[in-house]
Amino acid sequence: MSLAITLDDLLHRPDLGDIVKDIHTRIHDAGHGWILDQAAAATRDTNNTLTAAAAATGSNLLTLRLPEHPDWVRLGFLDTIARWVTGQAATCTHNPHPARPQPILTAAWKPGLVVCSACAHLLQLPKGSARDRTCDGCGVIVPGSGTIWSTAVTHGGLVYQVGVCEPCRYWPLPAAA
Repeated sequence: MSLAITLDDLLHRPDLGDIVKDIHTRIHDAGHGWILDQAAAATRDTNNTLTAAAAATGSNLLTLRLPEHPDWVRLGFLDTIARWVTGQAATCTHNPHPARPQPILTAAWKPGLVVCSACAHLLQLPKGSARDRTCDGCGVIVPGSGTIWSTAVTHGGLVYQVGVCEPCRYWPLPAAA
């Protein structure tokens, strides 16, 4: 988790934009600009998929910057990234890798597992099971008549899914029409 804390500290630096620009310049100058192009394509694919999913389910996309998410969401997300880029995450058999940018998924309820979009089923929980009704924020098992709210945090091509109970839902509901 210490790398996640370091990444979180980096996210809060006022010069983050300059740091990212410098990294991109160094990658490009080293002759690896293709990886930036692939990462941009993975980001577009991910955003298009999420936009289509929101439209199909009548959901809304809410844009929050990563620092605006609660610590438990943001640090879980960053810990997953840290595990993945250091080779400590489990992956699907397609072995998604940071050097081959593509849309990938992970979930708070299966920490340390990173899968490609073709293997999203590996993140599913049995419908209606206690694990399916467990809030990723506080750990409460919501009764069968209660609601688990789903959200996804994204950065680039990585989608981190979270399910929360009503008290842990940190985003506003859309205004009634």
